Amino acid sequence: MSEALLWIEAGRRFGAEDLVFWQGRGRQSLSECAATVDTLVLGPHASAALPAELRPFIAPGWTRRKQCDFSDCLTADLGRAWAAADAGVVYIENPVSRLVQDANRAPPADALGGLHEFFRRLELQRAGVAQSFAGVDAIRPISFSGEQVLLEPRSEAQWQALGELLQDAAERTVAVYRACCEEVLAMLLDKRPAAAPLRVISLHDTMNTQMRADGAIVVERPLEDRLPDWMNLGNRGDEAGNEAGEPLSLPGAELRRIATAWARALGLSEAQGQRAILLNKPYKGAYETQHFGALLRPRGQPQIGALQLEFRREALLSPMALAQLHAPGLDWPAPEPKHLQTLAEALAQAGRALRGAAA
Repeated sequence: MSEALLWIEAGRRFGAEDLVFWQGRGRQSLSECAATVDTLVLGPHASAALPAELRPFIAPGWTRRKQCDFSDCLTADLGRAWAAADAGVVYIENPVSRLVQDANRAPPADALGGLHEFFRRLELQRAGVAQSFAGVDAIRPISFSGEQVLLEPRSEAQWQALGELLQDAAERTVAVYRACCEEVLAMLLDKRPAAAPLRVISLHDTMNTQMRADGAIVVERPLEDRLPDWMNLGNRGDEAGNEAGEPLSLPGAELRRIATAWARALGLSEAQGQRAILLNKPYKGAYETQHFGALLRPRGQPQIGALQLEFRREALLSPMALAQLHAPGLDWPAPEPKHLQTLAEALAQAGRALRGAAA
């Protein structure tokens, strides 16, 4: 298990062939199998990797553990395994850390201006003045535990250099991811049978604890921010999945149908499922859910729309890996393919059940 940071080689430009995964990849084009796909899974935070060009601006105390905890990196292996297990799933993966530009935030009109404002508010917060970073965190220079990730430039020349590096890196990575999401969805909509179900799932994971200064991820989140045993599903509604002051990204009945199917596939009783899978608590769904929900809503079909799936990360880790992260350290556990494959197969089983019920 390496403690070195994860880097993307300088100048690397990604393409759809790097980011889009489906069961028949390598044997069948996506266009050829698109008519059978009803689930588009997106991984906006799937990578922890940083462009090598950013090395001079990364805080010296940044470690592999901090880097991976700042991402949802387990979703990379889970998303690929899910697509491999289910012919009805396409998975698209963002290849770069949210530090470059957060793909689950609205594309910023002025990314560098937002970063300037973030640092201004951060200085006030550290002086004891309560601050919100909402609307200026498309580039987020600190972790959610408050650890410094990106060093603040100290001169106009440094600001210009950082801005150019971030813009170039975003164009080669997150912009390609966003374009793939739009293009693949357009293809699926074009190829799908009339009135067929179609859901866009923004896939995430997070822990119910945050990191201590020594690397131990043991600081409990406030009760209202904690996930249930398995997952949170968000459609911008209330805790029953119904409308709560704004349009839903996916009809409530469909969200509840998905939750029930996934609970059964995970071997949960009805009562267990109601405790282990919550709707819109604590997360209602962020930018991707809102954006694709708005895009699909005019179709007015009961089984088409977008949702956010937030796994409790503890459910994706083995007891050994979890114990490792609860102890002080710099490293991150290696992926556990067997554990994630079992979960992917359960999700595929649920997908088949949902298709059977919709037929």
